[in-house]
Amino acid sequence: MTAPGPTVDAAGRRPDESMTLLREVTERPLDPGYAQMAQRRAAGEVTARRGGASVVTWLLVAVLLGAVTTIAVRDLRAPQPSVSRGRAVLMEQIQERSAAVEALSRRSVELGAEVEGLRAGGLLPSALVEVNELDRWVGGAVPVRGPGMVVRLTDGSGGGLVEPGDAPAESRVRDADVQFVVNELWAAGAEAVAVNDERLTSLSAIRNAGDAILVDLQPLNGPTYTIEAVGDPDDMQVEFARSAGLGFLQLLSAEYGIENEVTTSEGMYLPGAGSPTLRYARTTEDRSEEDNG
Repeated sequence: MTAPGPTVDAAGRRPDESMTLLREVTERPLDPGYAQMAQRRAAGEVTARRGGASVVTWLLVAVLLGAVTTIAVRDLRAPQPSVSRGRAVLMEQIQERSAAVEALSRRSVELGAEVEGLRAGGLLPSALVEVNELDRWVGGAVPVRGPGMVVRLTDGSGGGLVEPGDAPAESRVRDADVQFVVNELWAAGAEAVAVNDERLTSLSAIRNAGDAILVDLQPLNGPTYTIEAVGDPDDMQVEFARSAGLGFLQLLSAEYGIENEVTTSEGMYLPGAGSPTLRYARTTEDRSEEDNG
């Protein structure tokens, strides 16, 4: 059963058409704003229910992914039997080699002490002692004193006027420059050579690592590099001037601004390079067989 609708006259007008306020209160007692808020609240509850379900779903997915990742990482980090066996074999070999090296090192020290004792006690043949001392001196194992020549090369930046390494790349002293000067000093009659107090031997190498110059893997401190050569200073000066060494220094100065200084000294001290590494050896029996053969 429905409520009767409002009556209208012949012209189609309602009798209470002029009573707008009373009609609004009677027909729509709830304010439109309240109605809109009720509708929004109902829509929000539906969205909240949907959002809560989405959050729960994402949490479940995250937990599942975390569990799968943990299992995968644990399986990857678990030591495989073959890898474990290989590692054990390598560790055993390393321990054996280390023990052998230690034993050989101790034996080397014992033999060295024995040789020193025989030499100090005068029990070695004089010819053998002389040969041994000459080899140690020529090989650079022992320090030397004497007169000679000194060649100094300085980066084109002016040396101490700027911090080391600030010179332009083309104005810095290179390992090839030091090598050339050293070779010319050997050719001029040098008996022993050192670069920045690093003694050179027949096995020494002058290389570069970036902008650093290395002598037997020892870095040299720039920007000035001092090359000292023990020998007859007068003869060395003459031979060095006749060689390409002097012209090379002039080229470095003119083209790259590298400063150089060539002087002589009456009392230089060149440190020893230590005992050289033994590469190979022969026993006295082998040598006697070769001599008899």
